[in-house]
Amino acid sequence: MSITRQTDERDLLILSRACAGETLAAIADSLGITKEYVRTIARRVLVADLAESGEPESVVRPAYPWARG
Repeated sequence: MSITRQTDERDLLILSRACAGETLAAIADSLGITKEYVRTIARRVLVADLAESGEPESVVRPAYPWARG
C-alpha cells in the first residue's frame, strides 16, 4: 500500500470516527497523531463538503458533530 493510500485510509478513519461522535482528541490519542492534525483533516473535509455538495449548510453541517454550534 502506498503512502498516499495509507494517508487516505487514515483520514477516512478519522472522519468516520469523528462523524460517529468520537472526540478529535480521543481519535488523535489513539492514532498517535496530534489533535491539530485531526482537526485539520476533519475541517478540510467539512469545508470541501460545504463547497461541493450543492446542499445548504444547514443540511451538511449536522453530519459533522464536532463542527456544530
